[in-house]
Amino acid sequence: MSRPPVLVQKFGGTSVANAERLRAAAGLVLDHARPAVVVVSAMAGVTDKLIELAESACDGQAAQFEALLSDLRKKHQQTAKTLTNAGPSRDHLTSLVETLFLELRQLLTGVHLLRELTPRSRDLILSFGERLAAPLFAAALQARGLEFQVVDARDILRTDSQFGKANVDLDASRRLTSDAVTPLAARTIPVITGFIGRTADGLTTTLGRGGSDYTASLIGSFLEADEIIIWTDVDGVMTADPRVVREARVLDSISYREAAEMAFFGSKVLHPSTMIPAELAGIPIRIRNSLRPEQPGTLISERSAGKYEGVKTVSSISEMAMVSVEGKGMIGVAGVASRVFTAAARAGVNVYMISQSSSEQNISFIVRRDDGPRVVTELEKEFELERLRQRIDRISVQTPVGILAIIGEGMRGTPGISQRLFTGLGRARINVLAIAQGSSELNVSVVVDQADLPRAVGATHTRFGLTRDTQVFLLGKGLIGRTLLRQLLASRERLRQEHGISLNVIGVCGKAELLFDPAGIDVDRLTKIADGVALGELQGEPRPTDDEIIRRLSQTRRLDIALVDVTAADTGPLHVKALQHGMHIVTANKKTLSASMKLYEKLRATAFAQGLGYYFETTFGAGLPVLFTLQDLLATHDRILRIGGCLSGTLGYICTGLQQGRPFSEMVREAKSRGYTEPDPRDDLSGVDVARKALIIAREIGAKIEMDDIDLQGLVPPELMALSADEFMARLPELDAVFAERVRQAESTGKVLRFLAEITPEKVSVGLREVDRASAEGQLQGPDNILVYQTERYRDNPLVIRGPGAGAEVTAAGVFGDLLKVARQA
Repeated sequence: MSRPPVLVQKFGGTSVANAERLRAAAGLVLDHARPAVVVVSAMAGVTDKLIELAESACDGQAAQFEALLSDLRKKHQQTAKTLTNAGPSRDHLTSLVETLFLELRQLLTGVHLLRELTPRSRDLILSFGERLAAPLFAAALQARGLEFQVVDARDILRTDSQFGKANVDLDASRRLTSDAVTPLAARTIPVITGFIGRTADGLTTTLGRGGSDYTASLIGSFLEADEIIIWTDVDGVMTADPRVVREARVLDSISYREAAEMAFFGSKVLHPSTMIPAELAGIPIRIRNSLRPEQPGTLISERSAGKYEGVKTVSSISEMAMVSVEGKGMIGVAGVASRVFTAAARAGVNVYMISQSSSEQNISFIVRRDDGPRVVTELEKEFELERLRQRIDRISVQTPVGILAIIGEGMRGTPGISQRLFTGLGRARINVLAIAQGSSELNVSVVVDQADLPRAVGATHTRFGLTRDTQVFLLGKGLIGRTLLRQLLASRERLRQEHGISLNVIGVCGKAELLFDPAGIDVDRLTKIADGVALGELQGEPRPTDDEIIRRLSQTRRLDIALVDVTAADTGPLHVKALQHGMHIVTANKKTLSASMKLYEKLRATAFAQGLGYYFETTFGAGLPVLFTLQDLLATHDRILRIGGCLSGTLGYICTGLQQGRPFSEMVREAKSRGYTEPDPRDDLSGVDVARKALIIAREIGAKIEMDDIDLQGLVPPELMALSADEFMARLPELDAVFAERVRQAESTGKVLRFLAEITPEKVSVGLREVDRASAEGQLQGPDNILVYQTERYRDNPLVIRGPGAGAEVTAAGVFGDLLKVARQA
């Protein structure tokens, strides 16, 4: 007769933290309608309190350990009473708890009197956490109407006497478990204490960090369970530490080997030894969150599958030291590496990573920060003679450093993994101190300065496509800003489903108000902002200073923040601060890049130095790919001879209307009503807007010029430009006859009026020109832009880009496109 499948469920400290959590945990056992075995940890924080108790007793601090013991007793007794109704069950449970605390008191009193805390005594003291938790869990099961049997793991796990990290005798423990637990599991729910075992002499031992997980894995393998569930307080194994990378995501599945590597390189979800029994028996382990049981968690099994097939996770360990032994006398000398690690072993330190130069002049290895000085002392003793003979030049320690590791079985045989890693680190301007890669290609590890570690993890996480969340801070909520929000809202589901990209708007800032939510502004409020609702009506606040905005954005600890500037304000200093704090810039604001040459150079240099995106396609082409084309020409070393064309959709629209016989003032008002003009139409009519665009282009091709160097001839006389905006608009009809005459003169020679920019590496000019009606510029209609690139390659047949050059929809779409470049920068 076949044995029914057994499910082993292990509950961590947070899952049994109090009576409420214990009841919920019992409910999770009930939800799985199959034979179950439960392994429990101590209640949250209890193991640490027991350590503190033991040390207080050893130090002779009687009052402190009495107070701590009293608090622990009250916690467990109160939990026992809450879980049970008055009567025999409660009396039995509270009596059992009281007996355990009397035993614990006697043990602590002995430590106090002797002023000695041996490893053996320490393990016995720590065992009380699980021994107290198991009967409490059993009471929670009983309250659900479930049959149970508490099993002391010391009766079934036989260990050696290495207190603090005992080794399990697998054969003996398998026999004991099979004899004691298998019959119970067929008719009731065994509740087994995690973390502890017993020597053949009857001495209590503990299994070390992650011991309860290891207990569950052992029990599962001994009982040939079909699955082991580790209930904890996280949703599963993640692509990075969420404290470092807030955008980290839960992995659907990983392999045993991947899980072991992740655990070694800093993952707190599982201990490396946990996987061994389950892997040998071929039993899958599932990590689930008892606080959010609806989440599926992460499956650990022989083969992994899921979304991330290459690099699965970016792990990190901080507070490390890099010890280096260097010397020309090491070249070709056998046994140097052996002596280095023999000295490290004598120092009693664990080596986390090794890196050796191919010239054999250097061996570096990574240890815990606190172990660095001790191992250096041992190395100096070991190589004392070589140092005197100057065969060893230097023995040094660099601290603090951190290890970053990319892990994934899919890396094996995949070209370009290391290149992507170092490209990502290079973009973030991270200096790599040491490198190591095993022949298994399961991980690549690098050492960086500890101050750079969070940024390195974030940059690497992004580079391998594990982060596809871009945090958007929108500066400007005028027509273009509102249109952009509508486009983002309309595209968000498609981007998420088809491309895995999330554009999360965390802030919208106007001239005088701000709405900021680090978790992301909800769809309802974004929709209202797009519809023109004031931020103050949506729980907004007065706009703070630029420094305060940057401070709040930095405090979110979000990666890939994009400050999107769709204002016409002087925001250059804000752009610089944002870049200095690791934020990308997407801007449609021409004023920033057309301000002083000094500011332009600082913006571009800061973005490059920080490895950040600074995207400004829409500053002179609205939704047209004119900047991309220009940068591509320059990147391929084409020589720019001349760039010319109509760079203002607004003025193109006005010129088309004039050509049709319509009054100048009427065309200006219509262009403004259609959203073609700048917020202040005088910026367009003065030619300054086109001049700014021409200046940005000129600077991109290497011209170091200022706005005053441009030959600018505006459409409107200076005396009208000096008026207020309202007066200016009121007096525009005075110019209707002037422009009608200019149109007539141009037509008399077969030409039309167009407002053009002419750009060469030596000179920039902007103004109203007569052009042939048959020319590319002359054939423009409405708000279209045209840009003509005449280069060394395109000398006789210039490259022409033509399309819509004005309007909120096309400009917002251009900004949207730049924003997607940030999201796809990996």
